[in-house]
Amino acid sequence: QASEACRCVMILLARPLRTGELERLHRNRYVVVPDWLTRAQTGRLQADAVAVDADSGFESAVGSVNFGTARVDTDVRRSRQCSIYPPPRNAAGSVTERDGLVSAVNGLRRELEAAALPALPRLAPFETELNYLLYPIGGHYKRHLDQPRGNSGWQRQGRRAADGGSISGGSLRRVVSFILYLNDEWEDADGGALRIFPARRREAGKGAEGEEAAVSAAVSAGSA
Repeated sequence: QASEACRCVMILLARPLRTGELERLHRNRYVVVPDWLTRAQTGRLQADAVAVDADSGFESAVGSVNFGTARVDTDVRRSRQCSIYPPPRNAAGSVTERDGLVSAVNGLRRELEAAALPALPRLAPFETELNYLLYPIGGHYKRHLDQPRGNSGWQRQGRRAADGGSISGGSLRRVVSFILYLNDEWEDADGGALRIFPARRREAGKGAEGEEAAVSAAVSAGSA
């Protein structure tokens, strides 16, 4: 019963996107959403991230697992990560906090689906992946293509058979990239800002780096 109550609280406190934010997402293909969650919520999630990292965190890799090129290269990427969905062990951190976050993200998914803009396709909950990423002082991730065009990076609609199978066929796409910052009282002088580069257009009938890398990128800030 307590878990259900916390789930409802998390959904209610994840504020709806405003009309102007949806319009900017449609026009610019990204949007910054201040205070999507409350400061108290982001603090509890930050504590959970540290606990899950201690239990099952690992060094972030570059390259593709599917093509056998995944490797740790701290010159390109220096951070640690751990999975939220698919979930870690129940004994790690707070299941209640992660359950609330997944519910809030699913609520955002339904909101984006229902909005007239940016007119996204169906976003099934089975297609969602969530991870905690922990960047130390000096951590970084150099300019990269979030999801390369083709099987080397695009995610299947649904999940791999090993993760429970697909419920929506075998086509490939990532529609929305979502970043929730859990930093407390971050300022520009602290560094570590996210840079988003515009996608390159198709030229002379050929695909180009960045083309259709993401139909939309939703960038959400927690407590500023």
